[in-house]
Amino acid sequence: MKMRPETSWLKLPVTIIASAFGLFYFITSGFGVINSETNRGFFMLFTFLLCFMLYPASQKKPGSKVLAVLDALLIVLSVATILYWVFQYPVYAAKRVGIPSNADIAFGIVMIVLSLEVTRRAMGNTLMILGIVMLAQVYLGPWLPGIFTHGGISISRLVEYNFYIDGMFGTIVAVYATYVMPFLLFGAFLQTSGAGDFFIDLASSFAGKVPGGPALIAVIGSAIFGSISGSPVANVVATGTFTIPMMKKVGYTKEFAGAVEAAASTGGSFLPPVMGAAAFVLATITETPYSKVMIMAVLPALLYYLSIGFQVYFQARRSGLKGLEPAEVPKARDVLKRGWYYVLAILVVALLIAGGYSPPVIAFGGTVFVILCNLIFGAKKDKFTVKKFIGSLESAGTSSLIVGSTAGTLGLVMAGMTLTGLGLKFSSLLVTMAGANLFVMILMVMLIATVIGMGTTITASYIILSILAAPSLIMAGVPPISAHLLCFWLSMSSNLTPPVCVAAFAAASISGGNPMKTGVHSFILGIFMYLMPFAFVYVPQIMIIGYSLYEIAEVVISYGFATVALAAAVQGWLMRSLNWLQRLICFAGCLLLATPNILADLGGLALLGSVFFWNLWKRGKDRKDGQAGLAVA
Repeated sequence: MKMRPETSWLKLPVTIIASAFGLFYFITSGFGVINSETNRGFFMLFTFLLCFMLYPASQKKPGSKVLAVLDALLIVLSVATILYWVFQYPVYAAKRVGIPSNADIAFGIVMIVLSLEVTRRAMGNTLMILGIVMLAQVYLGPWLPGIFTHGGISISRLVEYNFYIDGMFGTIVAVYATYVMPFLLFGAFLQTSGAGDFFIDLASSFAGKVPGGPALIAVIGSAIFGSISGSPVANVVATGTFTIPMMKKVGYTKEFAGAVEAAASTGGSFLPPVMGAAAFVLATITETPYSKVMIMAVLPALLYYLSIGFQVYFQARRSGLKGLEPAEVPKARDVLKRGWYYVLAILVVALLIAGGYSPPVIAFGGTVFVILCNLIFGAKKDKFTVKKFIGSLESAGTSSLIVGSTAGTLGLVMAGMTLTGLGLKFSSLLVTMAGANLFVMILMVMLIATVIGMGTTITASYIILSILAAPSLIMAGVPPISAHLLCFWLSMSSNLTPPVCVAAFAAASISGGNPMKTGVHSFILGIFMYLMPFAFVYVPQIMIIGYSLYEIAEVVISYGFATVALAAAVQGWLMRSLNWLQRLICFAGCLLLATPNILADLGGLALLGSVFFWNLWKRGKDRKDGQAGLAVA
């Protein structure tokens, strides 16, 4: 949703509150939280204050003075309600569990309304409506049909559970405040220090001269930047403003250029070390150390980027596009000399993760390292000043609103499904409908993920899938971590899949292309995303942990060739343009290479090799014929 127009009277209080937001969690990430209530409560308090200040009550009347009075009232209610929770929760836990006071119920109802309104303002109506539906379903259970029916829960119990037990201040807020916010700070300080320009220049130095170089720059640059930002839309905005004009300049269409950036930026949500908010939620729900989640995700993420890289290169060769002029390509030595410590910062984060440190400490260590290196080695124009330091804190505070604004409502959704047992009921229904056929079940989960993803964030999509779909996969014999990684992976699909493809729409706004056509292209470029969920179930070696080096190498080789075959089939080029029969052969080869069987791998390799060597021979023959024709002439 659009923020309200910036005004002079609003700028200072927003800067103060957002900077205080960032500073508070910068300190707690390094030195520990005061207590759980303060950690969760202050996150919600800062989020609510900024949302009511930055997002208008009406998109049509952002400057309305009447609605400004409403904003002021909601701000006062937010401060009173959240501070009441912070100070009263210990008393409630000690003396009032099961017997909430009238004040508890009153403030709980206010908190529910505030949470829904914050979500509506920042994210639109979809998630807010889902929250209202879940509340109604909890209360109206005795009168509902089918799997929705249950014994019913009183208003008092409903409010108490959501306010105090595990609702609006529950698991989701704890994850956002403890894990996500410190990494947002790390990303903000990196970006302010000039890391975004460095990574784009570094990618340019390696790939700029290659045919379709600017698209490869977008893939590499977005992969690196996305691995530390974890937000597809933020990644599109940060890198797309530079890469999309370059792609258009060498001949890519507006829609294809936007789609490359959207597909590449989406991959940042599952590329370590940061991976986005949903990954931390996954680690919490499955009780898996984040370091293990990171290791399990790294190979699928790299294969995803390899698939996009081959596609943009094949498209460039098929269209006869060239790379950047040599004068436009920076030298790698000069780029690394200017910002070598940015690469080292990512390595420091990886080493801290490998050392078993907690995510907040990892993010704090990475942030401090970036600040110190910037002050010692950074160029004069990039060095941190007091103004830049405050700007980094403010940037982290405001960028957190995309996830923070959903925290309370997602808590309501989770609580509703827990109180009514809807998640298990739905999972049982899914198992029955699929007839215990795991392949069919995965296809159904993909469809559900696409529908849920329309209008919800990646984190919201994953949380809903983790409750509705993951249990059904586990019932069918899929290991819990594989089931949740499958749901996590599919939660990204809403960024690329029409009709609601938020990353593609963001890229289209930069490229000037048609948003829906950009979405179609982004879906095609990101098609590997729809192959990987099957791998989590049928080829668990792709998650690395628990398998031998030989087993992992076999998967890397087979899936590496599968990305080539898929790119050739989709983009229609392999050494030369392909006809439809050759494209079908390549697609069949891709499917065989992705099958967990050595004979299938060899068959897929044979199919891919037949097309490759035939076209290699044809290309050589065409060149000889052309040279012979020139000699005769």
